[in-house]
Order: sequence, then structure tokens, then C-alpha cells
Amino acid sequence: MVANNYKATCILGVVSLGFLISYPLQHTFIGGLFTGGFGAAMIGGLADWFAVSALFRRPLGIPFRTAIIPRNRERIFKALVEMVENEILMKENIKTQLENYNVSGILIHFMVEHRGKSYLKKILYRFLQDMLAQIKPEEIAAIIDNVVPYNNKEKVKISPYMIDILEWLIKNGYHEKIIDMMINELIIVAKNKQLKHLLSEVFIDIRENYERGMNRRKIFNRLMNLSPKQVASEAQQALEVILSEMKDTDHSIRKQINAWLNDFIIKLKTNERFQQSIEDWVQEKILRKLNLGNYVAQGMVTLYGKEAVDHKQMIRWLALITDQIDKLIADFETDTERRAELDLYIKTILSGWIDTHHGKIGMIVKDSLNEFTNDRLVNFIENKVGNDLQMIRINGSVVGGLVGMVIYLLTFWF
Repeated sequence: MVANNYKATCILGVVSLGFLISYPLQHTFIGGLFTGGFGAAMIGGLADWFAVSALFRRPLGIPFRTAIIPRNRERIFKALVEMVENEILMKENIKTQLENYNVSGILIHFMVEHRGKSYLKKILYRFLQDMLAQIKPEEIAAIIDNVVPYNNKEKVKISPYMIDILEWLIKNGYHEKIIDMMINELIIVAKNKQLKHLLSEVFIDIRENYERGMNRRKIFNRLMNLSPKQVASEAQQALEVILSEMKDTDHSIRKQINAWLNDFIIKLKTNERFQQSIEDWVQEKILRKLNLGNYVAQGMVTLYGKEAVDHKQMIRWLALITDQIDKLIADFETDTERRAELDLYIKTILSGWIDTHHGKIGMIVKDSLNEFTNDRLVNFIENKVGNDLQMIRINGSVVGGLVGMVIYLLTFWF
């Protein structure tokens, strides 16, 4: 903005000086030609200076129809909120872009390429450390011995033990610790550069769909300088803030998680069809598929057979389970059916979440905009479009000067 503002001011100064110098010679042809040109250029430059300045402030202290942007602050904010909520980030756009993404592929890529497996193992390790420090050996050994079908035992119902474990977690407040642990890990993921890259790609796709066939939208985006990296960075920061706020046990999302967990337990107790589906899934997808039960049962019984749990022993036992996690991820990577099921499941959850919380987008945008004071709003818009607006002043002087000369020539001869 400074460059064009300086040019426009210099041009206005030059044409004004030219008018003053040529005015005494206006009775001659050349003097009249320059006087007409410089005079029209000066008037055009002054008029456009007033018009551009009137957008942001009160030039010459004139209050009538000036300071247009500050006076129309609320209308501008309302239009921006509606544009973001109902055009750029409308539900249909977000859902369409969500459908185009391979969620399971992104998950696998994160697990394999970006230390996702190490995050998962770290979470498991912390969980086991706390669990081993709090629960009684005979209780967990008995549960595993009854639940896991190893040594040719008949399959027994898992859901009663699952209910007991979940109720024990809630009773002792351990579920809150697990949520805190998950939030901390999600914050680490939220800071990952790959997430920023992914958000940039999503924004580019949404913006291209938004701009398609609408020149006014392209112009608006250019003037407002909606950089994909900037938007992705701000979205990443907003996600970090939300996750940090979720550490508060009274946070609405945590309350929803707790409510969902209680509903899950009630449903597991009362709904036989749901109970059976959980039984089948655990047996088929986890225990039988990976033979994880043998490792868990044998390892836990071995550990609890001693008075103290040696750190190295726990590391060796944990390695057995993490090997199974590696196998689970590898199997999942090649199992297209399970990947499709996970894709559908996650997208269904996200779609419902979008339907429920989409209205908050407008509230977030409005709250962010309300932080702008009039001076800050003026400075923001001037920094984005001021350079282009100063070109109006330059063009006003140039075009005004040319028109002034043409008019002088026409009146001189005719």
C-alpha cells in the first residue's frame, strides 16, 4: 500500500505544481493545453483521494457519507459470517469434501509414516503403567482367565466383564485420566505439519468449488488474501485451543463423552442384540484374529505371580502386545472391507457432528470479528486492498489529465 500511496501523492503534487506554473500561460495554445490537462488531473486526483479516504475515515473532517467501513461495520460482519457459514463452509461443501477423502488411508499413512504407531504404543504403555499400579492382580487375572478363549476353552460372554471394567473405570475416575491422555496425544497430532498440509488441501478444494463460475468470489478471495496455509494454520491453532479447553472436566464435549459412555454401558446391559454384536466383533476381529488373548492372559498371570513388577519384565511383556498392534495395522492395511467399514463409520460420525455443530461456525467467525476495533478493522482492510485502492487515485489523475487535454483541444478548435 505504501508504494502506490506514495506514487499517487507524488503524482497529485506534480500535477498541482504543473497547474500553478502553467496557469499564467493559459492564453497561449501550449499553456492552455497544459493548464487544462494539469487542472483536470489535479481535480481527478483530489476527488479520488477524497473517495478512497472516505471509505476508512473522515477526510477534511467532513461527517456526511464518510468513514463508510466503520459506519457499516455490523453489516460487513454479518455479510462475512453469512458468506463463510452459507457459502464457503456450508454443510454440503464440507460433507462433499469429506466423502472425497480416504479416511482409513490417512490413518494408515499417519500410523506408518508419521510415528503414529509410536504414539499408540506410548498411550498403551502409560495406560498399562497406571493400570498395573491400581488394580488387584487376582481380579484382572480371573477376568482374563474367564474371558479369553485359550487352551481350548469354550467361548464365554465378554460383555459382563466389559461392563464391570467400564464401571470400575468410571467409579475410580480412571476414564477421565484416559481422556486426558488422549487429549494430550491429540494436541501433539494437531501440531503435526502433515495435518496443516492436509487442512491446506481441503481448503483449496473447498475454495475452488466456491469460486467456480463466480468472478465476484474470486475477486473477494484475492482482495481478502485467503491463503490456504494461513487458513490451515489458524484452523490448527483453533483445534489446539479446543483440545486444551477439553482438559477441563466440565467441558461440554467431555460431558458428551461421559454421557455416551454411560449410554453404552446401559445399552450393553439391556439390549441383547447390541450385546451380541459387541461379543461377535471382539471375538472375531480381535481375540480370534490376532490370538491376543494368549499374550494378555499369560503375560498378566506371569506378572502378577510376583510381588513386584520389574520394569524390564513389563517392557518385554509390552513388546508382545505391541507386536500384535503392528500385525493389526498391517492386516488392516490390506483388508479393504474393514477399511471401508471404518471409513463409513468415521464419516457417519463426522457427518452427524457437522449437522449438530455447523451453526457454531458462524458464532466462531462472529466472535473473532467482534474482536476487531474500528481502527483495527480499517488497518486490516487497508493492508489487504489499500494498494489496489491507491491505483484509483493514480488512474484518476492520469485519466483526468488526458480528458482535460482532449476537452481543451475540442474547445480550442471548435
